[in-house]
Amino acid sequence: MTLGKSKIFLIFCGSFIAGAGLGKYLELINQRVTVMAVLAMIFIMMITLGWRYKWAMVIGFAGLILLLGAWRWQGSFSITKTDNFVGKHYGREVEWEGVVVRDPDVRSNKVNLTVRPTPSQSPPIRAKGAAGGERILGNILLNVGRYPEYQYGDRLRFSGKLEEPFVTEEFSYKDYLSRYGTYAVIRFPKVEKIGEDKGNRVAAALFYFKHKLQDVITSVLPEPASALLLGIILGLKRSLPEGLSAALATAGVSHIIVISGYNISIITKNMLRGRAYIGHRAALVFSAAMILAFVIMTGAEASVARAAIMGFALIAALAVGRLYAVQNAVIFAAAAMVWQNPKILVFDIGFQLSFAATMGIIYLSPILEKWLVRIKIPEFGFLSLRGNLAATTAALTFTLPLLLYHFERLSVYALPANLLILWAVPYVMALGMALAFAGLLWLPAAKIIGGVPTYEIKVSVNNQILC
Repeated sequence: MTLGKSKIFLIFCGSFIAGAGLGKYLELINQRVTVMAVLAMIFIMMITLGWRYKWAMVIGFAGLILLLGAWRWQGSFSITKTDNFVGKHYGREVEWEGVVVRDPDVRSNKVNLTVRPTPSQSPPIRAKGAAGGERILGNILLNVGRYPEYQYGDRLRFSGKLEEPFVTEEFSYKDYLSRYGTYAVIRFPKVEKIGEDKGNRVAAALFYFKHKLQDVITSVLPEPASALLLGIILGLKRSLPEGLSAALATAGVSHIIVISGYNISIITKNMLRGRAYIGHRAALVFSAAMILAFVIMTGAEASVARAAIMGFALIAALAVGRLYAVQNAVIFAAAAMVWQNPKILVFDIGFQLSFAATMGIIYLSPILEKWLVRIKIPEFGFLSLRGNLAATTAALTFTLPLLLYHFERLSVYALPANLLILWAVPYVMALGMALAFAGLLWLPAAKIIGGVPTYEIKVSVNNQILC
């Protein structure tokens, strides 16, 4: 058995991810005993066998890394075991202060604010009915009205009943929120803004820029076109009408309004084309900056973060003159994200679907494309029929088990709908961004771009026009 560096890297990253997945089933005391046993086994093997049996050494270290993953999973819940955990105050009326740490999530009838409690100057943070002041660990989700408006970095004083997020047999809102370090909810509390600009200045500037782009698009395009474009270029799917959102899900094309690797790859590809004009190093730096800005503006969802890490890996490979191995990049991205936040492995469906689809495109799509060439399926130029058919079929094949498990349904429209729509996404992104940037400089220019005649392809599901 021949083990190259690339294979060993894949084995070690895969072992860490598997360990994080198994972490909830392994007791910490058992882990410590097992770690000592594995270390002893590796030590004995090194003395008796040397490095002649590399595969045995790799298995031993892979076992150790698996346990590291399990330890990282359990460590991500350490906050819930502290005396200062926000969950200790469930059911109490609280009066605290905090800073908005995520871009507000605007819905049709409310706004969700993610707030991190912070020690006030005087008096210290305290819960009514609790003894003494204390620092609180864990974010809180505030459900507030649409007005007055609050922004990232605002410091708020709020009071209301602290509730535990609900858990049902079908869905755990508690686990869903815990991905972001949020463990409690206050529904429509009394809120007073007492400060601003308390967040990261770079993030605040990027959110401000995103909101300006959003304002331009909504002022130029009518609904639901503006909501659909905002979903495609900025991932703002909350503004979509319920009927259209349901129709997209039924047709199996909801991913076009979720920022993913496809969007990041379009941005990276076009940025790197500038190497011929602005120089190799400048193009790489500019590409990395654009990816980072895009990730922050769109909320750093799992699918975006995965694609961004892979994009950074490509840029790093180009910078040092190394070959880019997409298989290594995707498994490294998964391991890095799980290390940073192990909860996404189990509680984030977007993370699971994103990586399953990517693995399908990497491993199955080339095989399908060769077969399609053999049976003479044409590419049809800019429609990329053969490539889109292979990629869509591969992604659907790998995500099918997850779709059936989580949603218990499969869209029979998914394949034809994707073939009709996917080829147009790069053009929609390009025109949409041109419209938005033009509107920042001169709004009439955006209206001219938005008024360019377009041809409509009617794809109807449940009487909802998709495109």
